[in-house]
This record gives sequence, C-alpha cells and structure tokens, in this order.
Amino acid sequence: MKIYFQVVLFQIFLLGYNLSSNAQVLENYQNELAFAKQRGWFRSSEMIQVSLDISLFPNSSFQIGLPEGATVFIDDILWFYASQDTLTTMEISDLKNRFSLGDKKKVLISVLKKGIQTSDVSIYKGYFNGVVDYSSVEKELTGFEKREISRFYEFFFVALVVILFLIGLYKLIYPLVLYYIIDPQSLLTAEDFSETNALQKFFSLDVIFYVIIINLLSSLIVLVGVKEFEFELLMPMVSGGLNSLFFYWLVLTLILFVVTILKFLFIKFMTFVYDLGKNEFSHFFYLLRIVSILLVVIVLLISIYALNSPENLTYIISLTFSGFFWAYLIGIFFLMLIMMNRVSFNNYHLFAYICTAELVPFLIISKFIIG
Repeated sequence: MKIYFQVVLFQIFLLGYNLSSNAQVLENYQNELAFAKQRGWFRSSEMIQVSLDISLFPNSSFQIGLPEGATVFIDDILWFYASQDTLTTMEISDLKNRFSLGDKKKVLISVLKKGIQTSDVSIYKGYFNGVVDYSSVEKELTGFEKREISRFYEFFFVALVVILFLIGLYKLIYPLVLYYIIDPQSLLTAEDFSETNALQKFFSLDVIFYVIIINLLSSLIVLVGVKEFEFELLMPMVSGGLNSLFFYWLVLTLILFVVTILKFLFIKFMTFVYDLGKNEFSHFFYLLRIVSILLVVIVLLISIYALNSPENLTYIISLTFSGFFWAYLIGIFFLMLIMMNRVSFNNYHLFAYICTAELVPFLIISKFIIG
C-alpha cells in the first residue's frame, strides 16, 4: 500500500513538471480582445485590438494564435500575414528590438481579417518552451513586406476628383442642360425627339463638353477593369506610376472621344439610308443618358468597394459590367418603342434600322469584351 502511494505521488510530480516545462501562463488577454471602433460609411469593424503589457516580466513571451488570412500590426506597423492558421511566440525583448519600442510600457496589437471574431484570436503572456517554431512565420514576413505597392487607386481617386470638378464647372455654366441630361424621367418621356438640326446640336459646346466628361469617366472605368482582370496586353497601362497612369487615361479618353464622334456620324448615316429624317441626335442622346446614369452607378460601387472591401472588387466589377450589358439592351428596346410612337415609319424597317445601327454593333463589341 505504501509503495503504491509513493508511485502515485511520483506520477503526479512528473505530470506537473511536464506541464510547467511546456508553458506557464502569466496573463490571458482573451477577455480584453475587442473590435476597433471605426466610424464612417466606408469602414467596417473587422479589426480586433488589445493593449499588451510589455513592462512586467521582461523575460517572458507572448503566444499568439491567429486564423488563416489574418494580418497583424504592432502600433500601426505591419508585422506579418498568416497564410494559414498560425500559433507563434515572441519574447518581449525581441518585440521591443524589432519595433523600436524603447521604454514604452504598453503596445497595441491589431488583427485584421474579413469576418473575424474575438474567439478566432488567442493571446497569452508567459513562459513557453518549444511550443512553436517562429522561423516559418519569419520567412513569410520577409516575402510579405517586399511586395510592390500599387498606386493605381491613388490615381483613381485623384482622377475622380478631377471629374467631379469638371462636373461642378459644367453645372455652373450649363445648369439647366445638366439637369435635363441626368433627369431619370427623360428616359421615359424622350422630349428631345424633334426635327431640329441634329448636327449643329451635337457639335455645340455644351454637348461636346458633356461628351468629354463621359469619356473621362468611361476611360477611368476601363482602366479599373484592366487592372482587376489583368489583361496581359494592356497591363503596362496600369502598371506604371502616377504620371504614366494619367497619360494613358488621357490617351484613352481621346480615343473614346473619337469613337463617340464616329458613332454619331454612323447613326446619322443610317438615318439617311433608312430615310428617318433628322432623328440621329434623338437616338444618340437617349442612349447617352442611359450610359451616363450607368457609369455613375458603376463608379460609385467601385469607390465603395475600393475603400472598404478591395478583395471583392473584381467580382463586383464583373457584376456591374453584366448589369451594364442588360441595361443597355433594355435601353435599346425602349428606344425602339419611343421611335415607333414618334416616327411614322414601317415597324419592320424601324426594327432593321435599330438592329443595324445599334443592336448588332453592341452585341459584337460585348462579345469581344465580355466573351
């Protein structure tokens, strides 16, 4: 009996010694983890923060458990990115040296990840022996910090400010014209179907100015599409610095402006072939209104997701391009209905005109772009 009792005590002693040799927790930060307080339309609370005490027990370490896809910051300085579920340790002395903390008593650690919960993160302070090999994370840190930073969306928002300035200038010079163009009710009434001189109306200063603004907006969206979908032949356009980006933006705007003029002249030629009178401007301007409204919606979505969830931007752009395709087709359908009521012309010939002048070219271009 006495021997049995001694064996049990010896086993308990070995078990306790084994536990203490692996880890001795001094402080558990689990209950102090909290979401960062963020305000604003374009921000989301998907960042967990906690202040770590680095003044007491200077020889101890922090053991940090993170979920896959988490990014860790120490006092707003990037530490590392966890490509998989990670458990890592770092001594307080190493932490101070790495981030030049000096005599600071506390340090703020932030963990970013979409949809993260406080239960996904664990932080302990203590003495840990042989629990984690930190070298694997160190290699990942080195590769993560050396990546090239793109300045494309810095260019995007600067270009957007320029476009907004031009819109404000247009509103100051032509307030009634701008309201007439962007009024959604005009899509149903189509009040501009008239017998006025279409060529003079198109080449008036107010229309040319507006077409330039729309082309600036269109070329900006095209560059975003090239950037997100990584078209190999066009990638040099979005891979340079700010000067290069602005240059290609203006060149693309000029190309689109020339294409817009050619489109109007093509429509004018088709109205002459089908003997539709002077309705080319009515046709062109009605669809230009639809394009204008759609471009504003697309840019608004791109801006929101570029600021808030850039990882979802490619998917959102794909959806918006598909939405633009179907909305433009619906616009062509309504254009035909309006022309049927306003133009005394055989409906079969009118349908042939719509297909030749608008529907077939649009489908061919869409097939080339969307695939």
